Formats: sequence, C-alpha cells, structure tokens
Amino acid sequence: MILCNHCKVYIRDGKNKCPLCGNILSHNEGINKEEAIYPEIPPAYERHLAMRILIFISVVAIVISFIIYRLFPTSVNWPVLVVMGIMSVWISIGYVLRKRSNITKTIMWQVVIMSLLSIIWDWKIGWRGWSLDYAIPFLCIAAIIVMYITAKAMRLGTGYYIAYFLLGGLFGIIPGLFILLDLVSVDYPSIISVAVSIIFLSAIIIFQGENILSELQKRMHI
Repeated sequence: MILCNHCKVYIRDGKNKCPLCGNILSHNEGINKEEAIYPEIPPAYERHLAMRILIFISVVAIVISFIIYRLFPTSVNWPVLVVMGIMSVWISIGYVLRKRSNITKTIMWQVVIMSLLSIIWDWKIGWRGWSLDYAIPFLCIAAIIVMYITAKAMRLGTGYYIAYFLLGGLFGIIPGLFILLDLVSVDYPSIISVAVSIIFLSAIIIFQGENILSELQKRMHI
C-alpha cells in the first residue's frame, strides 16, 4: 500500500493519484501493511457514562418542570409535554443505536414524522397552536440532544460531524422561523430551541473545527 503524505491515508497499490486529494502518489513511499484495507472494528460505546448522564438530566428536567408548574401554574400542563419529550429522546436513542446504517437520516425522519403527527393532532382537536408553540421546538431540542449523545456514545468519525453540523443548524432555524413569521403565541420554547442549536453548532466548531475543515478539504479536493 502507498501512503499519501497530504491525506495521511494508505492507498491500495496500482493507484497513481490519491482518490481523496488528487495528488500524485510516489511509489517509492509504498509501505506494506498486513492488515485488511477495511478492517472489521466492533463498535465501541460509552454506554454506562452516557446513559447515566442522560438519566440524571431526564430526572432533573422532570422534577424542575413540575416544581415550576406548581409555583407558576398555567393553563397548559406543559410538564406533561416535557415528559413526552424526554420519552421521545429515549425512544429515539434506542432506535438510532439499533439502526446505525444512516443515523442522520433516521433522526431527520423521526423529527419530520413526529412534527407532522403533532400538527395533525393539534388540528383535529380544534387547533390550539401547541404543536408549533411547544411540540416542534421540543422535538428539535430532543433531536439535537440525541445527535450529541449518539456521536459521543458511538465515537463517530468526522464525516458524521459535518452532517450533524448541517442538521443541527436546520433544527435551530425552524423554530426561529416560527417567531419571525409570528406563527406562535408562546415564544420561549422556540427561543430555547434556537439557543440550544447555536450552542450545539458552537461546540462542534470549537472542538471539531479543525477535523471538519480537514475532512472538507479531502472531500472537495481543496
């Protein structure tokens, strides 16, 4: 196998150019590697720590939501929506960990389907607006949390972070559009969703920015 000095990856013999960056390969730099080109590596999960943190956050969120509701009662029993959102997060994480072939697509379709179902349900009971006020923003927040937990638990590669970067930005824009188009009567769930998305994107840029830039350079032949 031949080492590409630009991409720092090994290329199968017989290639004159690197398929990633397009640079000409020097056959004098060939290195014999006994391992397979696509070694079978079993997925490693940090299940215990990630799940314990998620359980703790879930319990704290439920307790705080009911305390706030008791201190400042409203006409909408929104702690129930918090419980339903947390249950959605757990269901999504379990489903995503089982369906690992295309994680970003799975998360996207889950959010789209559940959002449409909440809108239809809201419309069927007389349209009170809770689907846009609460359900969809909380679904977006749940999706961002699921993406982060999945990326950490499964130790995904840089390529997945690019998809998560774009998908996280999309989830943050949707509730923001509800506010700009004056489609919601309660702003704070959408504001929280936008804020979580910004924090999520900032974390990826800060901690994975160099890796993402390097991956883009390889894929786009920059």
